[in-house]
Amino acid sequence: MVLEHLFPDDWLERKHRYAFLLAFLYSLVAIVVARLLFGANSGIVSVVFTSLLLIPYIKKLFEKGRDSEMQEPEFNLKRFWANNKQAVRIYAVLFLGIYTAFTLYTFLLSYFGYPVVTIFREQLASEALRGGATFSSGIFLHILLNNWWVLLACFLLALIGGDGALFFVTWNASYWGSVFGFRAIEAAINGGAYGAVTNLAIILIVTFPHVLLEGGAYILAAISGGVISENVISKEGAVSKFVYWFLVSIVLFLIVRYVYGLVFTFIPLVARLFDVAIILLLLHFLGFVFDDGDHREVFHYNYYLFLLAIFVFVIGAIVETYVVGNSLLLGQVYLAAG
Repeated sequence: MVLEHLFPDDWLERKHRYAFLLAFLYSLVAIVVARLLFGANSGIVSVVFTSLLLIPYIKKLFEKGRDSEMQEPEFNLKRFWANNKQAVRIYAVLFLGIYTAFTLYTFLLSYFGYPVVTIFREQLASEALRGGATFSSGIFLHILLNNWWVLLACFLLALIGGDGALFFVTWNASYWGSVFGFRAIEAAINGGAYGAVTNLAIILIVTFPHVLLEGGAYILAAISGGVISENVISKEGAVSKFVYWFLVSIVLFLIVRYVYGLVFTFIPLVARLFDVAIILLLLHFLGFVFDDGDHREVFHYNYYLFLLAIFVFVIGAIVETYVVGNSLLLGQVYLAAG
């Protein structure tokens, strides 16, 4: 891609604010181009275009992450963070740039009366859980176990396609931005809340902890899977062996899942928790595909990073069901939005 050669290799790493600006501008370009070329499906196409524009920069991060981890003699928490903090920071800033672009675009166009539903139809059609509910273990587990599959898909897409998980990260940023910008305007139009700008400020401030945590979990999963993918490619002869055992793991999971699915027919929650445990166990053993210590160490480093992503995701689910759900201001805005 020509655009990636306009800037030095370490440009985004040296200046994080440039990463934000780059993601913001690429998102705006992607939205406009998608609208011009694919009017009926511009919402999802804008996400694809934004991801494609940013992929070259993300690929460089994965390569550097793999190289630095291969130099580590053994797992060390301090070095673990040191090796990943740059990628996490840049990914997070890119996420915020995309999130800001979609929020402002939706909000401003709605403010001036343009029907944004025709632009971000896919994002707005996916709107689900609203505020106003008190904490409930049922709601918490529903959010956690359903969105767990999205987190796993993010990791596996990065594992299979290297930087492919950028699509999931971009989608979530575009979804939250579009929905929040649209809700702020709708609440102001319908009355019962505040002005459009005040509504937007309430939504962004109250939801920020949840957006940061859940978005951060997707970012960690994407980095984890992406670095493992680079690790497999860099090891001569490892691709076919890894793919073989990866497919074997899927078959084993389906067989075991069928068996305990019969046992826990009347307790679906237990079966779903078993899903998570079996998947993590099989992923752990995939690391032994590598017959040398360096590549195996990189795999296990990033397996731990995926576990960290799950932990962050659980915290995010708690925030979503408790903090966001019990915000009276947010509940008022959401109720007015209809």
